[in-house]
Amino acid sequence: MPVGPALTQLIPIQELAPGAVAAIRNQVINALVAQVSRELGLPPEQLVVRDVRPLGDLQLYGAGTTDVTSERWGFVDTGTSPAYVAINGVKTMGDQRYVALFGVRDRHSGAASGSATLAVLNSLAEAKQCVSLIKINVGGGDKAIWDISSMYTYRDAKAGFSPSAVIIPQNATFVISYYKMGSIEVGAVTAPVSGEIAWLQLVGVVVEPRGKVISP
Repeated sequence: MPVGPALTQLIPIQELAPGAVAAIRNQVINALVAQVSRELGLPPEQLVVRDVRPLGDLQLYGAGTTDVTSERWGFVDTGTSPAYVAINGVKTMGDQRYVALFGVRDRHSGAASGSATLAVLNSLAEAKQCVSLIKINVGGGDKAIWDISSMYTYRDAKAGFSPSAVIIPQNATFVISYYKMGSIEVGAVTAPVSGEIAWLQLVGVVVEPRGKVISP
């Protein structure tokens, strides 16, 4: 049977058919549960499906190359040049833990910043996001490069989902990076500036044995 192309692109939620997001999520969960059950030798009833955590599961940075100390989706970049920026360095997924990432949401709330420059940027709906791409590398190979710029064509529900998930299996090394955009003139403000925050949530699930984190 011929195998079709790998569909790794990010699709804005407004361009998906009604019910498509639920269908993608259910397909991802079913496939990951089957994989974990097979590889760990555990029946599905002994597994847990839960939301992915930025700290406990992905070990993301909070600012620069400093690990976050709380569970929050917000990446502070201290650079001012357009480039890929790793937001978790080279980390290793936990034992008996599998993660599937299949989407992105922009959760920017427009909160005021202590910096006058950043406050101006935060106040402008079209200039809130300093990131254009998200790259996910697993085991030394790039598994997806998501162009989140497509989400900003739409003013409401800035979210996008991929037809197929990026799987990070147990004990695998992984790096998540974002591409910080070059200078953009926004009135009297030029971006990027040091200290911008990318309020991006990676949408995904974790499958692991019951009792590892929670015991429903």
